[in-house]
Amino acid sequence: LSQSNEFQMFGNTVSCFGSANIDSYKVIKGFTAHGWLANEITEHHAATVDQCFKRCSGDGARIFWDTNPAGPDHPIKANYIDKDGDRLSDGRLHIKSWHFTLDDNAFLSDEYKESLKKSTPSGMFYDRDINGLWVAAEGMIYRDFDLGVHVIDVEPGNLKEYFAGIDWGFEHNGVIALYGLDHDGNACRLREIVAKQQSIDWWAHEAMELNNTHHGLTFYADPARPDHIAALRNKGLVVREAENSVVEGITFVAECFKKRRLYIVQQHNRNYLREIYNYRWKENAAKEEPIKMDDDSMDSERYALYSHLGRSREVRATISLYR
Repeated sequence: LSQSNEFQMFGNTVSCFGSANIDSYKVIKGFTAHGWLANEITEHHAATVDQCFKRCSGDGARIFWDTNPAGPDHPIKANYIDKDGDRLSDGRLHIKSWHFTLDDNAFLSDEYKESLKKSTPSGMFYDRDINGLWVAAEGMIYRDFDLGVHVIDVEPGNLKEYFAGIDWGFEHNGVIALYGLDHDGNACRLREIVAKQQSIDWWAHEAMELNNTHHGLTFYADPARPDHIAALRNKGLVVREAENSVVEGITFVAECFKKRRLYIVQQHNRNYLREIYNYRWKENAAKEEPIKMDDDSMDSERYALYSHLGRSREVRATISLYR
């Protein structure tokens, strides 16, 4: 690419642009294009989509998109994909769409496809990523959670490191969740501290007690309360702002359940085991999001696991481009 993000291909100048932000369209204004190729179109901001259409005013302009599915009400599906076969007034084809599943990708081996199917969480995740369906998020979020598989009676004895997640609360529950990681990369929720209407000094004391037992403990805390994070840091604790991408974090936790790489110690996680069966997707929402009620243990889990173990998500994102 040149410094202006352009390159030459078959005698044509190809310009490359970002498109996810609300002001991305500004750098696209003012030129005539004869085509537009968009990757993961559902991730593009609506203002950018609109501007790109306006730029494609050259004679014979063609537009090509690819994407993984999103919700059935997504504007890309409603305004374009659902209009497959639409024609212009002169009879020429205006919109054509194609549907593919994972099995249609001839560049992937059968072994890899089978592995991906076995590791993709059930429900919305599987329907979209494997079957290529535009389905809504509904029902219980962690469908692969199995009381007989994921819940254990005692703490494993081969843990190599420890970390924790914090969801702040006052009128609703606050939670500190302690996790351990074994030598095979399996995570275990060892215990949780759950309380309402407690001061930050109380929470700092509880965190320090955990740190005294598990030296060098890293806490991943809800970034919404930087004052609470600062208070714990002032006590000498290692506290990081948790990665707070909700759906991505939920997806990661769901993968852990699917792969049987996450376990819960029953007697020390009563609130967690109560919440998980009621942790559900919000119905008829404009985008995928969980119901924000009685989900404090769930949030503490997402903060801990996705922040500490989900750093390889860049690799998974790269792989997803070739599904």
